[in-house]
Amino acid sequence: MTDANIITTEAKNDIQQDFADTANKRVLIIEDIGEMRLMLKSLMTSMGYKKIDVEPSGQGAIKRILEQHYDVVLSDYNLGGSIDGQQILETSRKNYSQDHSTIFIMVTADTAYEAVVSVLEYQPDSYIVKPFPPASFFRRFERVQKQKKTFESVNEARKKNKYDEMELHAKSIMKEYPHFASQCLKIIGESLYARGRYKDAKSHYLLILQKNKNLAWAHFGIGECEAKLGATAAAIKRFENTIHLSRHFLSAYDALADANESLKNLEDAQAAMTRVLSVSPRSTERSLRLAHISMRMKDWYTAEQALSRVIRLTRETTNEKVEYYYDYLECLTCLMTDSSTDNAKYADKFKRTLVRLRTYGKANPAAISNSFRIEIKQYLSRGHNGEAVKTWNQWNRLISSGHATALTPAQERTLKKHLGIL
Repeated sequence: MTDANIITTEAKNDIQQDFADTANKRVLIIEDIGEMRLMLKSLMTSMGYKKIDVEPSGQGAIKRILEQHYDVVLSDYNLGGSIDGQQILETSRKNYSQDHSTIFIMVTADTAYEAVVSVLEYQPDSYIVKPFPPASFFRRFERVQKQKKTFESVNEARKKNKYDEMELHAKSIMKEYPHFASQCLKIIGESLYARGRYKDAKSHYLLILQKNKNLAWAHFGIGECEAKLGATAAAIKRFENTIHLSRHFLSAYDALADANESLKNLEDAQAAMTRVLSVSPRSTERSLRLAHISMRMKDWYTAEQALSRVIRLTRETTNEKVEYYYDYLECLTCLMTDSSTDNAKYADKFKRTLVRLRTYGKANPAAISNSFRIEIKQYLSRGHNGEAVKTWNQWNRLISSGHATALTPAQERTLKKHLGIL
């Protein structure tokens, strides 16, 4: 057998192995338009991918991403529901459900995305604007594959929490591929911070800013280090700088709220959450945080607005929780005891929310009992003692039938005393 034949055989074996590897990789296509889903699936199939899942909704996509590792995610930016592609990307990166080896490409018809993608905290590996020819998609995909291959050693070290190795690999890549310097410098900062070397990490970021003072991620890195070093006021200024440079750097708002809460500056923490929700209005997590900060401040109006958003975003999804309804009903109760508010409006909201809680929690005896406890508290706070007694009688019948959890003798005595029936 000639050398040429040996080379040809080896080449064929490599090609066959590549096809086998590709066929075993998992792909998730997130797209609410059927024709686009079919086109993207066809493009991936033509490249040898066989394990392809498709998902039309953002909520369904997040559920899949948190339960299953994908090698490739193609997501539309505007999905038409309560969750968009950017939120899916943020969730997957924040929860590490998809590690850095996953290829994430944003597919969008929104040309405005081009203007903001470079300053986003969580950036896709690439993006492509619809409509696009297949050749353009293939070129973009191949570029991302090559970049992932370059950073493979870094990602392997990161998965094993070997941050010192991660730093060494990043320095090696930066030397060989200078055009990846920015990504490598971010990785080095991440490595130093993860190893608890906050002073070194801060110095690293400061050196970066000497060359480019407008890098939002470097300002954020310094802020994180200063927070760890106890320089909270300085950290707050850095987080504000980050937001000034990139209003889409969402973690900077979270860190800003953390820092202000640590100083008991609840108004400033509340303001940070209000600002981030103007940028990312469909974030359940941040809406809930705004609600809880506002409840601590007894700012029931803001808390009610925030919890109303949480309930609207999570209703009839896997994220719906009885606790959201408990908090919301508490806010409504407090608003109804304020003579300056529209009691009729809040009373109507209270009734509708109570119905939803009891429908959603009908199989949960504890939730049913809690709903009655909250209803009685509401009536008593408004001086409607007769209605409170009627509610107790209804609750007591449900306890007897086993549809609601029983009170302890001490709890029952206290409740009856408040109702004036002891």
